[in-house]
Amino acid sequence: MHPDVSTGFRGFAFTTAGITAISLAIRATQLRREGRATSRLLPAIGGTLGVAGTLLSIWSLAFFYAPNAVPPMPSLASLTALTQPIVTTPGVLPQAIPAAPAPQAVPDALATTPLATAPYTPEETRAAMQMAAGTISFVLKDLRMPGQPWPTALLLNADQMVSTPEGHALFQIPVGTTAGYARSTSGENYRLTITDDSSGVGVTFDSATGLVTNN
Repeated sequence: MHPDVSTGFRGFAFTTAGITAISLAIRATQLRREGRATSRLLPAIGGTLGVAGTLLSIWSLAFFYAPNAVPPMPSLASLTALTQPIVTTPGVLPQAIPAAPAPQAVPDALATTPLATAPYTPEETRAAMQMAAGTISFVLKDLRMPGQPWPTALLLNADQMVSTPEGHALFQIPVGTTAGYARSTSGENYRLTITDDSSGVGVTFDSATGLVTNN
């Protein structure tokens, strides 16, 4: 049975061709087993075509009643369209796939100029000199071995770093100040003086007392 929807007629055509072909193929196979038939090809072809015809009829009937649930049968035109080459219109160039945009370079951070620091007040300058004198004396004491005299001199480089003649860095005195060092003849005591060049105020550390005093 097969619904004819191509001509607009909504009816069915009943046929037993597929079932008949299957029945004849089964009978031919039985006769071959009994020795009364020798052909194997014809029964196989008949049975295959019968099964295919029956399935196509059922598929067509199901598509007629449920076209949204059952896919339509492929036609010769649809199969031919799959094998046809793509034809381009003359004079029309195929559109190219746009290339991915190049990654944008992240600009380097802008260089910043440090702001000029405000000048120290006299109290701040004196406190900085006291801290420098106390730190230098502490490091010198830590470097000194028992019974060893104090250094004969102290050195000051362009970075305001005070160091021993052996190259041991002690501490950095404030910018704009000058340091003075004097050791006793016996080498048992010394005095370290740090003076502000602009104001003239200063501090002095005396190893004999272990105190930092203001000048």
